Amino acid sequence: MFFTPDKIEQLNVIEMDIYLYVQENPTELDNLKIRELAAKLHVSTATILRFCKKLGCSGYVEFKIKLKESLIPPAVTKLVSETQAANKYFRFDTIDGAAEFEKHILEATQLMKDAKKIIFIGEGMSGVMAKYGALFLTMMGKSAHYIDSLFIPIPVEDHSETVVIALSVTGETLSLIDRLEGFKSLDAKIISITNGKGNTISKLATIALYYDIPTEEFMVIGPKKSVMRVNGESQIPTLYLIETLVRTCIGTTRNLT
Repeated sequence: MFFTPDKIEQLNVIEMDIYLYVQENPTELDNLKIRELAAKLHVSTATILRFCKKLGCSGYVEFKIKLKESLIPPAVTKLVSETQAANKYFRFDTIDGAAEFEKHILEATQLMKDAKKIIFIGEGMSGVMAKYGALFLTMMGKSAHYIDSLFIPIPVEDHSETVVIALSVTGETLSLIDRLEGFKSLDAKIISITNGKGNTISKLATIALYYDIPTEEFMVIGPKKSVMRVNGESQIPTLYLIETLVRTCIGTTRNLT
């Protein structure tokens, strides 16, 4: 599709109306001349031409051709193979090597075994994963808590026997960094799970676990027809690491890789 985020962000409010109409009625343009489309949308033909040029087309005719081409489905559609999925989502054990990955898992789960309190913490989708991790560990026999709102204050008490499992895609969530610094000042141990190594949260961690998948962003229409970029990275690696930690902690798995 030639409606790329950088081009859509250039559209003004009136041009956004044209964009939304085209998105909802892509095949209608085949039989509409530029003046007919302008009349239907109550805009000038000049406005439609500016809209077409902002999307990289020389005029209305080229815009209609590109739009029609973008609607043609690929000749062959294949599901992602198991090997491709593994290569995309499960690359964390190849960053530093499988042996180093297993060592970090065992060290992290030993912290969890020794802890009197375990707290999963995250924001947004990572907050959903935090809730899942706490419920899964509790269901498997070891009590855990979760924090999915980073505005909840940290009790000022001895956390020397607390393990905080911090979940963040970027590893740079400022509110989470603030919470972790608070926990660390109260002697809590931190296990981090992030996409990539060397970020701020992984540097704060006692043990840093990480995976490596490409950044994925999607475009959505926000308030007042503004274009918003939404992080759409998969949580599959986080889910796998959480379950690996939990199962290893309670002794239900031996082969980690």
